[in-house]
Amino acid sequence: MLACRLKIDVQHVSLPGVVADFIEALADGAGLTSRQAYWLRLATDEITTNIAQHGYRGGAGLVELSGEIERDRLRVSIEDDAPPFDPAGYDPAPRLAVPPALREEGGYGLLLAMGKVDEFHYEYVGGRNRNTLIMRLLGGANADGPGGCRAG
Repeated sequence: MLACRLKIDVQHVSLPGVVADFIEALADGAGLTSRQAYWLRLATDEITTNIAQHGYRGGAGLVELSGEIERDRLRVSIEDDAPPFDPAGYDPAPRLAVPPALREEGGYGLLLAMGKVDEFHYEYVGGRNRNTLIMRLLGGANADGPGGCRAG
């Protein structure tokens, strides 16, 4: 198993760039296809951005990312101290019922992101949100892994 961890101050960091770099390193180490890496990065970016904008309401807060490359999967956990929010409970139906030309912008990222990872889990544990994204590996993990991660 290979593991990586990252703490992000959402008020002082460009989330998309940091998240992209973190997921790219994990995806390379796990041997994900470019399509898998893209969808995992999109899902992770969507969830971390929502935490910063809606959970912390643009204020100070930390998001902790951890990634684990296992024999048959890459697992990314996203944890925060914002108020509880289960993305799987978000219902896009009211937005989708509006004709496309009249729809408000935004509000579709969670639907798209969660539908493209192999598994999504949410739990509220010890006063923290934990979102877990899993991509199955097609050919096995690279045991050497990327820099900044440790084999365990």
